[in-house]
Amino acid sequence: NCKPVFAKVVQINMLNLAGLLSGLLKCGLAPLNNRIVGGEAAPPGSWPWQVSLHTFAHICGGSLINDQWVICLALHFPNQSESNPNEVSRTVTRIIIHPGYNIPRFNNDIALLKMSEPVVFSNYISPVCLAAFNSTFNIGEDAWVTGWGNIGYDGKLLEVDAEIVGTHQCKCDYSKIDDDVITDNMICAGFREGGKGPCFGDSGGPLVSQQGDRWILAGVVSFGVGCNAPNFPSVYARVSQFESWIKSHITRNRPGFLTFVSNNTEDVLNSSSPLLSVSPRAAVATM
Repeated sequence: NCKPVFAKVVQINMLNLAGLLSGLLKCGLAPLNNRIVGGEAAPPGSWPWQVSLHTFAHICGGSLINDQWVICLALHFPNQSESNPNEVSRTVTRIIIHPGYNIPRFNNDIALLKMSEPVVFSNYISPVCLAAFNSTFNIGEDAWVTGWGNIGYDGKLLEVDAEIVGTHQCKCDYSKIDDDVITDNMICAGFREGGKGPCFGDSGGPLVSQQGDRWILAGVVSFGVGCNAPNFPSVYARVSQFESWIKSHITRNRPGFLTFVSNNTEDVLNSSSPLLSVSPRAAVATM
């Protein structure tokens, strides 16, 4: 019953560099992205690294990180239903799941997919930069999430803004469910009031922040409580934690890693967060 897996590289953007420049020079540029509106359909070309993984329909998202590799989640395997004139399709020939991936806690929830052949960069296809190991994403830093998810606009790619939530605060929030569910390999983002962010089908998609003219992949959509319940930020695999692992597997045309430096408040523990006795993982669901 194995179904073929396809990677559709869609909504993508940048001049064709014909593979002549390094990954660092090519990554994270999105000149057609001239607006950010939370929770609305994204104009074509706004997010040039967005990938849709398919069997016969969309199952989750991913991000293009060079001409032949996609980063996504270890737990993948739903709806992009609308065709896209700018997309290209490739079969997936190799899946590398992080060896430390830990079910059921989603630690190290990250994977690499190799496509059957490289894609050619165009006005609608280009890779995102990756957060380097020493990157800092502090409380309140602006970020954006994209995906087709459960409530897509007739299959259109959606974009929504988010704010980085400190790791200590996120651990405190999720302690109501499980004291140990949030690890240092995760990054959290959302709003205290809930209601905005990724939902089912958005897993594997990108959480990006902008630094100068570059977009940097901070996280990969992993899990949350329902679809953005209040006081439960969405949780992402923290890309910066996996720089050495990614480089160990991608030795040709390596992705571009950039250090993101946050100017916002340092992550501090909110000691007033309540601890409740709730069955472990009772309400946690993958996106």
